[in-house]
Amino acid sequence: MTDKRPVFEKKELAISSTVYVYIAADMLAYVVEVAHEDEVDADLLQKALDRTIARMPYLADTFQIEDGAVYYASNPLPMEVGRGPQLRRVGGRETNYHMLDLTCDGNRTHFSMFHGFCDGKGINAFIESVLHHYYCMRDGKEYDSYGIRTDADTMSAEEELEPYTITCEVNPDFKMPQSTALDAPYHLPEITLSEGNEVRDWGFRVDSENFMSFVKANSTSPSVAISMLMGEAIAAVHPDRDAPVAANLPVSVRPMIGCEETFKNCSSRILLPIGGTPLDALPFAERAAQLRGILKQQMEPDLRGSVHNMLGSVYKKRIEEATDYWEEIKKPSAFAGVTHDTFYVDYIGRLHKTDYADKITDVRFLCRPAMGNTLHVNVIDHGGQFRIDCLACSDITAIIEAFAQAFAAHGLNVERRPEYRFTLPATNWRDGIE
Repeated sequence: MTDKRPVFEKKELAISSTVYVYIAADMLAYVVEVAHEDEVDADLLQKALDRTIARMPYLADTFQIEDGAVYYASNPLPMEVGRGPQLRRVGGRETNYHMLDLTCDGNRTHFSMFHGFCDGKGINAFIESVLHHYYCMRDGKEYDSYGIRTDADTMSAEEELEPYTITCEVNPDFKMPQSTALDAPYHLPEITLSEGNEVRDWGFRVDSENFMSFVKANSTSPSVAISMLMGEAIAAVHPDRDAPVAANLPVSVRPMIGCEETFKNCSSRILLPIGGTPLDALPFAERAAQLRGILKQQMEPDLRGSVHNMLGSVYKKRIEEATDYWEEIKKPSAFAGVTHDTFYVDYIGRLHKTDYADKITDVRFLCRPAMGNTLHVNVIDHGGQFRIDCLACSDITAIIEAFAQAFAAHGLNVERRPEYRFTLPATNWRDGIE
């Protein structure tokens, strides 16, 4: 651990990080908690981490600010496994200025990240590589690594590609659909601005096979189905709501813009009208299929390519023309104009299936809801169950009760978990920068 922030060797501009680095306050860390069947061997975990970084050295990068602009930068300082229950402030002295961190305590490992450094796909690559190397060494076996980046293969340049250096080819006949003015989405009155960083987590578990049968029977997708069930819960608790209910669905746009391998931020979102529209008159199955169609329309490659090109131009201009970083962050954040209501459903999917998957008993994704002022639902398929975690900074017990009833009304058995509370550390990537 160093006492003074070094000057790191800058690399490429962190264009895809713009919306996360040009904000006034440091963000809270995004954390993935992995529970293991047995107690974790911290020394062996360090060796697994070393092998991962040797294979993907870009995961050890940091940020350097120069002449007002933010760059990725090489960080030769060691990445060290933290030991104990305390999560560290990512990006500062505690983590040797690394933007990713790994700690272990008992049978749990915590993988932390600064969202400006990478997105969910990026941290998943980190998690899967560390776990693969750990279990191979622990069990003395060479488990199949299909789909996982390990030191059995070599790094490609595309893995650290900056997405916004790509200009997408768009069909010259494509015309951007005319936007329709939408009413401001309904805000859950239970959720109020919170001064603290504590997040409350209400967990559900539902059998994967049963849930996917339900999804397929309704010709939709898991994220749409869960959004609709949450919409039913909100309608039950707030029958007199005076605005449409909207679901925000984070998505990776890698397939649409041709950068499947990058670890950097390459995400966007879909806004779905879950309630308060003419679709409400349709039976559940028809509405589910219609909403899936709306989702697919918003994922259309020419549309996404056009949006990507426009954002890339804006982001590049801001970061290339910056002359004073601290003046830049006083400007309105790109987040300021984003609609975050009514709730988020982040369908994370699953980690690659492996022969040691049964040794991992639980995986949870922990984050603070957008602006601390929304309901955020994380969904991961692991161990034959969909794990659905409803996160909020306020008491939403009534919504949670109604959500459970919505599952039951559709013949889905769910297991409720006790409410859990956690606090995430702030990232500290500007530590020591004047």
